[in-house]
Parts: sequence; structure tokens; C-alpha cells
Amino acid sequence: MLYEYGSSPVNGYDYNDFVRYIAPVLPKNDKVFFHDNSLIWRNNHNGIPLELFRNICHWKSPRRFRKVYNNNENNVNRLWENALQQLNRPPFQEDAIRHALEQLIILEGVAVPTASALLTAWNPDQFGMIDFKVLAVLNLPKSTSMSNYVTYRQKLVDLKNAQPELKNCALRQIELALWHWYPIQNADTRERPDNQHY
Repeated sequence: MLYEYGSSPVNGYDYNDFVRYIAPVLPKNDKVFFHDNSLIWRNNHNGIPLELFRNICHWKSPRRFRKVYNNNENNVNRLWENALQQLNRPPFQEDAIRHALEQLIILEGVAVPTASALLTAWNPDQFGMIDFKVLAVLNLPKSTSMSNYVTYRQKLVDLKNAQPELKNCALRQIELALWHWYPIQNADTRERPDNQHY
């Protein structure tokens, strides 16, 4: 009997259905978002703990970590403060998001994907990390440019607003659900014995 690993239970089941049920039960805070077992650092718009900055950067993009390590604390805090300057309260304007990304990518070893991880760690309700798998699910260009991030984030916002079940979800939860959908939509068709139950 032919089956598709992770196949949809009914015809027409797509990522919208998957996200609607999965996103609300996914965590919005990853372990790496915590500093000294606390999220209180998020209240300080004047800086980010250097150790936390390095941990998030290494988690998102380990290959660039040598460059990240060259950033000193003063420079990190100055650019972090600049990045958050226009992000006073949601809804965040596109220009403010671009400004934040522009400031963070000045830091050595930080590109848009890592900058998006830093913003997501700071405010997972309003940000999600850009990822090639999630871009593919959303049929967006495989580009991690600033303009594509803004488009991508808006897609997450639109998805949240379109489904009542996602009303209380963080954008991070929606992004994570889409990331989990990627291998399901790309699953291979294989043979299995008829007496095997899944």
C-alpha cells in the first residue's frame, strides 16, 4: 500500500490547517532566550547581555561565531540600543523593523537571519526568525534580505490575523509550526505493509 510519511489526514489539508492546531501548543521561548534563567533582560532597551548575545548568535549561525566573538560589549550595547530605538510599542512599522535590522547587521558576523533571531529572542510575540524552510512553505523568495524579512514577517502577521485559533499566538510559535510543516510537505512516498498501523 502506498502512503506518504506525515501525509495529510484529509484531502486539501495544508500548512494553514497544520499551523492552526500546532502553533498554540508550541513554546514561544526557546532555552537560548533566557539569561541566568530569566527573561528580565528584555526590559532593558539599553543593552543585551554579551553572553546572551553570543549564545543566540551561535545558536542561529554557528559558522559565523568566530566573527561574532570579535564584537565588544560596548559596541553590542550601542547598536542594540539603536536597533530598539524605534520599536517602542506594537504594531511595529516596516521602517522601524528595517532600522533595527540595519543596526544589528553592522555587528561583525551578524546577518539578517541572526538579527531576526536576536529580535525574536527579545520579543517573540512580534518577531519570528527567517529560515529557508519557512520561506519555502510560504512560497516566498529564498532571500534573507531586509526587504524579504519585512515581507516574511508580514506573512506571519497575516496568517495570525486570518485564523481565530492563532489570536493568542506569538509570531515565533507560528514560524516554528511552519518550520515543522516543511518536512511533512516534502515527505517521500514509500511502501508499507497493509497490517502496519500509524
